[in-house]
Amino acid sequence: MELLTLYLIDDEAIILKGLLETYDWENMGFQVVGWARDGEEALPDIVEKKPDVVLTDVRMKKMSGLTLIEKVKEQGISANFVVISAYRDFEYAKKACENGAMAYLVKPIEDEELEKTMGEIYQKCREKKFKEKNYSLWEKILLEDQDNFLNQMVVKYLEGMVEEKELEELAVSLRRQDMMTNDFVVAAVGIDIARRIINQKEFNMKQYALETELYKKLKESYQVWLRKTQDGILCFVIDLGKEKKTASLKILLKNLQEEMKGDMISALSGIGTGIEGMKNACDHALELYEIAAEAGAGTILMDNKISLKSLPKYSADMETQIISALRKGDKEQLKKAFEKFLYVLPESEYFIRIYLRRLAVRIEFAMEEAWGLTEGLRQSFHNFYETVDSVAITKMVSILYQLFVRIIEWKSTAPKQVSDRYFQEYIPVAIAYIQEHLQKEDLSITEVSEHVYLNPVYFGRLFKNEVKMSFKRYVQNMRMEKAKELLAEQEYHISEICDKVGIPNASYFSQVFKQYTGMLPSEYKRSVDG
Repeated sequence: MELLTLYLIDDEAIILKGLLETYDWENMGFQVVGWARDGEEALPDIVEKKPDVVLTDVRMKKMSGLTLIEKVKEQGISANFVVISAYRDFEYAKKACENGAMAYLVKPIEDEELEKTMGEIYQKCREKKFKEKNYSLWEKILLEDQDNFLNQMVVKYLEGMVEEKELEELAVSLRRQDMMTNDFVVAAVGIDIARRIINQKEFNMKQYALETELYKKLKESYQVWLRKTQDGILCFVIDLGKEKKTASLKILLKNLQEEMKGDMISALSGIGTGIEGMKNACDHALELYEIAAEAGAGTILMDNKISLKSLPKYSADMETQIISALRKGDKEQLKKAFEKFLYVLPESEYFIRIYLRRLAVRIEFAMEEAWGLTEGLRQSFHNFYETVDSVAITKMVSILYQLFVRIIEWKSTAPKQVSDRYFQEYIPVAIAYIQEHLQKEDLSITEVSEHVYLNPVYFGRLFKNEVKMSFKRYVQNMRMEKAKELLAEQEYHISEICDKVGIPNASYFSQVFKQYTGMLPSEYKRSVDG
């Protein structure tokens, strides 16, 4: 047991002697490091020795326990006080507790009460020391690695997970107030997504090389934070200070573009001031990046005189609705979602073609990942990309819509082909796991989905499609089938069967069993026996 230091004070010599010699303080977790007959005498000793706990009388002639607590606090000493009082001095003890004393004892002190109180104080002090120690450790880590921590918070802010005010407060605490007035620019970069279609491994290697090389070069001259989007776009948030100069950044991106042999897509935002300006710059860089990626441009640089608020915004929500319709195989939903998508397209033909191409790319990737498209459908997407910039827009809109309809028709005519690989790989494993764990009352879809390494929502949908019933209903049915087998064996009591099928409540088990079989367990058992 780690001993805490204890200081004793009482102006009655007999009581003080009893405190020193009568009690086994070490057994209670304390080591006495000093004692005094009065608060005035104790104060300098406490300041010097800084004991963990001070056990003091409340009413003393030269300096009361109340005054001593206040004086110790003024000295910045974080000692914990336990006060002793006679019945008549209870109001003093109450005030002492209000001023921060952890507990009080009433004279004459009973051994059991003292041991109980000091045991509680010991635990509280140990917890307090543990928290202070860990707080100091985290504070040390934060100070030593504040750049990494600040990077994480900047990313959370840019993703809408932290409020601007929270980031400002953090910047102040890390002595980075300059973030509120500095200028920022954001470079959004990535490897052309076409590389991913051609060779996934090569795409990943180039993406990694781009990230490490650009980050290294930027860090040579700037404070830089990195955010990675879900689509893999690298957003380098660059602190320009008060310079408002981006010429060197433009040269750096151009040179890197040449090194990557044209595979790099990049966009450099205009300058934003302060934390809000940083977020605006990031949003602008991502919008420009999308334009560059869809238009096949290597690099787009934003003119500070142009406001991106006037540029058309791609409707990701409509895209999601179209993907949902395709996955459900619902032509009516597809038609409505596609019409909504067309309704929010910009007036500029240039941007319409860009957004049609982007929608096609997103749908192709989503469908390929979900089911694996036929070679004919892949070729149709390729043909669309080849002609989207040259054929009339109305014609391209019609071609794209008909391509989506073909996906639904293909999926509906070949459902077994589409789902067989999922069924063969995941569902039998999940079913085997369910059968092995029927006795678990809390067997959940989350537990089973984790066993086969799938998202619970996706697994639930996949399970229902293949088994033709919900996960919950399937588990219940399996429990009832298992119960029928056990009842037929004539070896188990109802309570034992309940435990083996994960329904420990016999009354509820009987109710569910009757719903499933039309008979009570006892009736079923007799019918099998007869």
